[in-house]
Amino acid sequence: MGTADADSRILVGVDGSEDGLRAVLYAMREARARGGSLWLVHVVDLRSMSTGLWGLVADQQDLERAGQAALQDARDLLAREDFPVERVHSEVVLGDPLLELPRLSARARLAVMGRRAISGLERMFVGSTSVALVTNGQCPLIVISSASTPRETGRLRVVAVAVNAWPPHGSALEWGAGEAGLRQARLRVVHVLPASHRAQAGELAATAAELDAQLAPMRSGHPDLAIEAEVVTGNPIDELVELSRVVDLLIVGLGPAGTPVSGLTRGLLAHASCPIGLCR
Repeated sequence: MGTADADSRILVGVDGSEDGLRAVLYAMREARARGGSLWLVHVVDLRSMSTGLWGLVADQQDLERAGQAALQDARDLLAREDFPVERVHSEVVLGDPLLELPRLSARARLAVMGRRAISGLERMFVGSTSVALVTNGQCPLIVISSASTPRETGRLRVVAVAVNAWPPHGSALEWGAGEAGLRQARLRVVHVLPASHRAQAGELAATAAELDAQLAPMRSGHPDLAIEAEVVTGNPIDELVELSRVVDLLIVGLGPAGTPVSGLTRGLLAHASCPIGLCR
């Protein structure tokens, strides 16, 4: 697969779980909408194998077979959905998922990852694959969970971008505009002022006016797109989790690769009720 393929290829981490298959379905709809292809990858975690020589060989073979079975389940699912087989590439990769998937993301336009349906507290602190991709991934990422989004997404016809830094994150806004246009949806751009700002008279209106000014070029570039700017006060995690209940996709901008995952991002990954898009 060459550089040109990366312009349309969607990387999907497949681990045999319900969340992994949920990610496959989401990526399939993205690929259909954009005319792209799917790159299904199962990473065999070498750290989980025994250290004895014969045990190492047996375990590796067993894990590779399990990986191939997980990929076959994903291919069967795509076949039932009538997704063209020639637009599906799948492979088993040996290594550490926390390292391999971020590395492979450099060769994809988008990565889609299922979020394991474990407790919220665990998701806040474990070094999960999705958190590794958020930290070191080299393409935009969408994280989805079958627990938080049991039905097919996209029915609300609303895409949201959270403005969690100032000035607004340009890549996140453009991605949001593109997704909203593709879905024939409206775009909500939301900035949350901490609750302590409630007492500061006029700041809410001033911030709303500044956000409108920041969005003026995007409105000019997307004249047919309904763009709503909102400034609210409260706890940012609480407000954005609440927002996630009424939108199809919530996009958040990230800092440079290697930047530690913020508490806000971790909170959204743990508790959001819609897929979360993250980009640099």
